[in-house]
Formats: sequence, structure tokens, C-alpha cells
Amino acid sequence: MTDTDSTVELAALAARVLSDVCPDASTVLGNDPADTLWPVVNAVLAEAAAQQWIQKQLDETGIRAMDFRNGMHMELEPARELLAAQVAAARAMLGDAPNYSETKLEFDVKVAESPELYTIVIQRHAPGALTPHEARQRAEARLAAVLAECDAIEHEVHGQHDEDDDGKREAIRRIRAAAEDNRRG
Repeated sequence: MTDTDSTVELAALAARVLSDVCPDASTVLGNDPADTLWPVVNAVLAEAAAQQWIQKQLDETGIRAMDFRNGMHMELEPARELLAAQVAAARAMLGDAPNYSETKLEFDVKVAESPELYTIVIQRHAPGALTPHEARQRAEARLAAVLAECDAIEHEVHGQHDEDDDGKREAIRRIRAAAEDNRRG
């Protein structure tokens, strides 16, 4: 038996009950009262299923209240299912990334006249995993070391004008240009 068959049977039952309660209903419902009532029964069942699903989600997530005035505030019941879902979502977003996901989850929240967007960053905390700030600091330190070496080479060849020194100056110019391009974008 399919869901459609069940709905048709329910529509037929509703038509019989309606005719028993209100004998004049058969004139309004026409020759096939079950066929006439099927969309109504289907809509009632769909709404009941939706309400049941919503209630199940509320029960499982443990959200008791949510308020967006002065930031975001949520009251949660201790809910293992919600925590497990959040961990699973974080793992899925991170995938093979070593420390954080650049995927941004943005949602519009309008608090009074403030049109701010809020961003949630999913970040892994594990031994050896860098935070985005630590990764940026490490990259900046490496760049500073490269530029310091460029300064040392420039100082070494200052005032000298042979082919090797000119080649070093050109290489340093290209390194500095590449560093500036990376800083901008």
C-alpha cells in the first residue's frame, strides 16, 4: 500500500463520516466524495507532518529561546543531539583543511537600524593546527626574513657595478615586487 492509497482511504473514510454526521454533505461533495475530499485530507496530513517535524527538531536541538536584540542570545537545553550535529557540520565544512575553513556562513540579522552581517568561522583546534591568526603571523615572519635577506644582499652589492651585482639587484627587485603584489591581494 502506498501513501497515496492511504490518503485515498482516509478521504473515503472522511466522506463516509461526513455523510453520517451531515446527510446533506453528499449533495455538496458530488458523485465521488472521496475524490473531492482527497486534496483536503492530503493538505491536513501534510500540515500535521510538518508540525510534527518542527516539534521534533525543537525537541532534539533543545532551543528554548532565541533573541537578536543587542547581539544574538540563545537559550539552549543541554542537547547532545545539537552538539553532535554542530560537530558533524564543523567536520564536514573543514574536510581536509589543516586548521580552518574559508567557507563563510553569513546570515542577515537586523538589530534596530544596524544592517550588520555576522560570520561564523569553523576552526579546528588540534595539536599542530594553526589558527588563522597564527598562520598569518608565520607567513608574515617568513616574508620579513626574505626581505631582510634582500636588504643584506643589497647592502653587500651597494656601489658595485658588475654583471653579477646587477643580476642580484634585478632578482631582489623581482622578489620585492612579488612580495608587494602578495601583500595587496
